[in-house]
Amino acid sequence: MSIVYVFEAKIISYGRGRYIIYPPKQYQEKLRKHHGKKIKVIAIIEEDAS
Repeated sequence: MSIVYVFEAKIISYGRGRYIIYPPKQYQEKLRKHHGKKIKVIAIIEEDAS
């Protein structure tokens, strides 16, 4: 079984070269129940073509 969450997030610096992906509040509770599990993350970063 797979669970997929799709949301936009911010990347935040967390000290020496460490970064965290900060999801919006409505997804924080959903993700909290998976604490400690291995997950797969797909990051898509769109840049302006200007």
